[in-house]
Amino acid sequence: MCGRYSQTLDLAEVVKRFGIKPPPFNWRPSYNIPPGTQVPVVCAGGLRLMKWGFIPGWSAGAGGLGPSMPLFSAGNTLEKKFSEETEPATAAPQEREGFINARAEGIASRPAFRSAFYRSRCLIPADGFFEWQSSAGAKVPYRFELKDKSLFGMAGIYEEKSNTFAIITAAASALVRTVHHRMPVLLERRNEALWLDPKFRDSETLLPLLRAYDSALMHGYRVSDVVNDPANDSPDCLKPV
Repeated sequence: MCGRYSQTLDLAEVVKRFGIKPPPFNWRPSYNIPPGTQVPVVCAGGLRLMKWGFIPGWSAGAGGLGPSMPLFSAGNTLEKKFSEETEPATAAPQEREGFINARAEGIASRPAFRSAFYRSRCLIPADGFFEWQSSAGAKVPYRFELKDKSLFGMAGIYEEKSNTFAIITAAASALVRTVHHRMPVLLERRNEALWLDPKFRDSETLLPLLRAYDSALMHGYRVSDVVNDPANDSPDCLKPV
């Protein structure tokens, strides 16, 4: 899963990295981004501010016209499948709404994500993400980033009506697997334009892109427990322990 990430560079750097126009909004870089946050997301039309927590368009309240309703009826077996990754391992108690992650496996056919996969794909700019390892009953945080510490784009889907998004996850690489069995999909740069093209809907081409990133190009390290609290947003969240 992916329940926390960082994007510590100015929007000007994001604009340069993804080759897009400057957005009509400001945003303060963050060292510890939790679900429910409004963050910059790269879409086909450029940068947009969206809330992390995907709410399908057919879910009541998605358009802000009424209270949110459960996405599945009580006891529905799909509920567990779709909800398995919605909570970060060490998140502090807070209200949640929507799916923070969407599994790559079956994303083209699952009712909650199918339409967005074919019509509204996005990239979430980041310079690192966090995963938690279970150790002697405790949750130990680790940070993963590219070896050159550059920006990357995590594959995502978004919903226009609710202005929300989810990060797509896949089975972890050998590097990340030492900490957690899932990881966000980091798209290879050469595939980003294709992923963002809403007119391209060939699942046989798109689905193979949703795989673990090359471990040889990444670096992971233990960080302080300070990152466990989403209220902490400082460079201390990135410091090695």
